[in-house]
Parts: sequence; C-alpha cells; structure tokens
Amino acid sequence: MATGNVLTGARARFSLNGVQVGYATGVTVRETITYEPIKVLDTIQVTEHAPTDYEVSMTAELVRIIGTTIKSEGWFPKQGTSPEDHLSNILSSGELTATIEADANIGSPTIVMNVEGVRISERNVNVTARGVVGTNVTMVAIRARDESDL
Repeated sequence: MATGNVLTGARARFSLNGVQVGYATGVTVRETITYEPIKVLDTIQVTEHAPTDYEVSMTAELVRIIGTTIKSEGWFPKQGTSPEDHLSNILSSGELTATIEADANIGSPTIVMNVEGVRISERNVNVTARGVVGTNVTMVAIRARDESDL
C-alpha cells in the first residue's frame, strides 16, 4: 500500500489505448481555454472575456526501444509504399485514449487523468553521441479529464 499523497513519476504509469508505453520518461498534458476580450464603444476597459475555444495537447518523451515504435504499436500511421497509401493510413488512423495512473506498480492503480480523442501529430527522434536515443511525440486531443471529472 502506497503512503503519502504526492504523485511522483515513480508512482505513475502512462498508457495509450490500455497498453503501457514502455520507458516513458515524461508526459505533459495541456488544457487551454481561450477567452476573447469584448471591447465596446464608450469605455477604455474590456467589458468581459467570452470563452471561445477549448484545446487539449500533449507531449511525451520516450526512450527508443529496438523493434518497438509508435508505428509498430499502431499509434502513428505508417508510410505505406506510395503517397496514396500514406494518405489512406493517415485518414484511417483512429483516435487514442491516453491514461495516467497512480500507484500502477503497487497493484491497485488509480486513474488520475484520461485524455480522450488523442492523435499523435508529430514524432521527433533524438540521437546523440554516447546518449540514450529518445522519441518525443506531440499529440492533439479532444478532452482531458482528471480524477475530479472521472
């Protein structure tokens, strides 16, 4: 049984569609609400801020494991053998659900965040001399729910 209330990286697990992302070293989830200022005549001040947009994005840092890629897991579209194949793979790729769990290694994990409608939009591979090869991914999503929303 875990003690303490602080969620640490050692107590967290990151998964996509229920599959643990092996050797994930960091995950960032960003929720943004855009408020547009309503400016009217006859006053120098903004009258109010009206909400106009809600966006969710994510990034994840992964250690590259030989033989396993985000494409081989089906999380990012494969190229195919032609531009037509590539476009078809992009258009037919489905949305993912990302999950961050607490106490995943202790036996009774608790979901602390579910991110729905996830699509990986960018992949960067970082190779350095005498360094660990990493893959960084950028994602867009529809909504993020933490434990207060679940």
